[in-house]
Amino acid sequence: MYTRYIGTYPYAFQVTAFDKAVIDNLGNIYTNNILSETGDADFHVGLSKARVAGIPQPSRCLFHLDGFKPFTKAPLAHAHAMLEWGMNWCISEYASDRLILHAATVAKNGTATLITGNSGSGKSTLACGLMLEGYRLLTDELSLINIDSSTVTPFVRPVSLKNKSIDVIKHRYPSAEFGASAFATHKGTVSHCKPTENSWQTKVDDALVKHIIFPKYNAHCDGLSVEEVAPLDVFNLLNTQSFNINILGVDAIRALQNISESCIAYRIEYNDLSSAADFINGLYE
Repeated sequence: MYTRYIGTYPYAFQVTAFDKAVIDNLGNIYTNNILSETGDADFHVGLSKARVAGIPQPSRCLFHLDGFKPFTKAPLAHAHAMLEWGMNWCISEYASDRLILHAATVAKNGTATLITGNSGSGKSTLACGLMLEGYRLLTDELSLINIDSSTVTPFVRPVSLKNKSIDVIKHRYPSAEFGASAFATHKGTVSHCKPTENSWQTKVDDALVKHIIFPKYNAHCDGLSVEEVAPLDVFNLLNTQSFNINILGVDAIRALQNISESCIAYRIEYNDLSSAADFINGLYE
């Protein structure tokens, strides 16, 4: 078995895998400054060989957390994608010191923009594009909201892109660094983009949310459309994207209410990444 410690903040991981290629791929999508052979970890995760009737299946793998295997077996070719999904699952299931929203967050000039929506809305593509244009990435998938201050604590991880989004980012930003691609997963083709050095260097700096974006990519729409969203609707939409508000209770509800009432929120529909990025740039100007 091969082992690597990933010193992400505020939660760190110890990863073990029977396939060295999975461990080597971590070096392609994480900065070397947070990778080491040993360290203190909040979660001990890994990938093991799947077994049928006790017989190892070299071409299949299972994700595990301290021996617990929450997912069905997957092809070994999907192992690196499964590892990232599994680490996200650990946070969404067991991290209860902050409110967790299914949202990406980027920041510029000291304030943050929360980008949230259902899978397929284009939030990760938009967040990745903004990151590569100079914004700092706080998180791609899970936004950690401090319930006492309504700020976002960074959880910098590789940006998960799917299908055509991969080509869009690679074509627009040739210097972007990617890990291995996983083909024919339940989400299609998946690849992870390495966060920028600026994002890694500010991985412990909280940011106050100033804007909320509910994006929707539509290849057939006519340009960019923008609609401001009322605070009550913002609250309801964010509530549907929360993983643990029912566990944290009234304090988390108040934090979500504060964000909904203090931020300017927009629903945008776009057919081109440039127009969406230009709109968000305009919010900061």
